[in-house]
Amino acid sequence: MAVKTVNEQVTTILTIEFTSDSNSYLVNADRTPTLQILLDGVEVHSFSGTSIANTLTGTYVANWTPTSSGEYTAVWRFLVNSVNYTQAEAIFVVDSSGARLTPDDPTPDVGTENTCIVTGRFLDAGGNYKKGVLVRFSPITTQQEHTAYGYIAGDINAESDETGQISMSILRNTFGLLSITGVGIVRRVTIPDQATIDIFELAAQGNDALEVQTPEYVTLPRRSP
Repeated sequence: MAVKTVNEQVTTILTIEFTSDSNSYLVNADRTPTLQILLDGVEVHSFSGTSIANTLTGTYVANWTPTSSGEYTAVWRFLVNSVNYTQAEAIFVVDSSGARLTPDDPTPDVGTENTCIVTGRFLDAGGNYKKGVLVRFSPITTQQEHTAYGYIAGDINAESDETGQISMSILRNTFGLLSITGVGIVRRVTIPDQATIDIFELAAQGNDALEVQTPEYVTLPRRSP
């Protein structure tokens, strides 16, 4: 089953195409297909007739604006050459506040209300999405590794996907080292107490761990002889 991720309150285009006997050319269905949107097995919206457009030969589209986050299923039903078919697609709707994670980032055990989602997108100099950029967050001190939920026993890593995007969930108020390979960014940062933040906004708030650090001198009072 295909998987699609969309944003809450944003209109998305749901599309289906038909080809003849797996050949490269497209063919129209015998009649306009129907589309059913399900949430936890319960229908929340349906499309039929003029609500589904036949934009090109063999291509049918419907515009849907999800009003709440969740894991939906879009079920197309259609007739081609007098044969009935059904095609299902999983649709993950992300909360507009960033409180819900994408399917590639499972919900943390301590809950999204205790974590901040760090997101970002990477491009190359030619304006193309950059896949494979590695991002790591490492808690710095032993004191910071001890949280109200337990001891942090490891780093968290993320890698940009085909669209150049990364998303990683990190405990709020945790202090650590944020590093981005290929960009040369290494920052000491504190994860904010909020639902989501852009990775470059987070990096801008931190200190450059590669800079020469100027020590702070303290003058002690002299003892009288």
